[in-house]
Amino acid sequence: MKKPIIGVNADFEEKGGGYSVSPYHAVRENYLSPLTQHGAIPLILPPTTHDVTSYIDKIDGLLLTGGNDYDPALFGGSMNPDLNLKIMHHRSRFDLDLIKAALKKDIPILGICAGMQALNFFFKGTIYQDIQTECEGTLNHMQKIADVGHPAHDVLVEPNTLLSKIGGGVEKISVNSFHHQAIKKPGENLVVSGIAPDGIIEAIEYPSARFCLGVEWHPEYKVDPIDEKIFQAFVHAC
Repeated sequence: MKKPIIGVNADFEEKGGGYSVSPYHAVRENYLSPLTQHGAIPLILPPTTHDVTSYIDKIDGLLLTGGNDYDPALFGGSMNPDLNLKIMHHRSRFDLDLIKAALKKDIPILGICAGMQALNFFFKGTIYQDIQTECEGTLNHMQKIADVGHPAHDVLVEPNTLLSKIGGGVEKISVNSFHHQAIKKPGENLVVSGIAPDGIIEAIEYPSARFCLGVEWHPEYKVDPIDEKIFQAFVHAC
């Protein structure tokens, strides 16, 4: 059987720092290893061009990684000046173009954290720019980076959804949490398939596609048994 090639969008450190004093692209290894473990070949996609057609023609699936904040101006919104948002200037339009091209070709998509928010943006949904500022009585959705390998809260899984099918009908899962933004209004034609006990949307899917799932947590850290199953189902769809 041919191994599927899965495109993985890269971050862009515009000012450098850490790995290099010069600007550089980066992808965490634990986004890639679950793909190879299930028989896929990851192909890193740097946002150096907006011509995504050549990328899409080479891949069988698209993994949208987590990251910082998308530019709200691209989606008809405006930035709250009181928030210290870290805008991904190079990724914002690039990621939306990837989604558009992948859906047109019916290529399976898995969006993680910011990648899930990109899916919601594409379908004309909105977000809370900062959960703590805009939502009262919520759980802590921003773990310390050292704790993301451990559960932060539960997610209630909606029945008869792709997420439920992947989990074998499971009704509740434990997830990590490392996001300060969240979906406010789900995009058009999207189905909400996972919700935190405080009402924050944790999973969305587009049932008209062969496979299109977005999760707000980071399954690459394998906190719950469903995390491994998500990657397995995604690679199988690819």
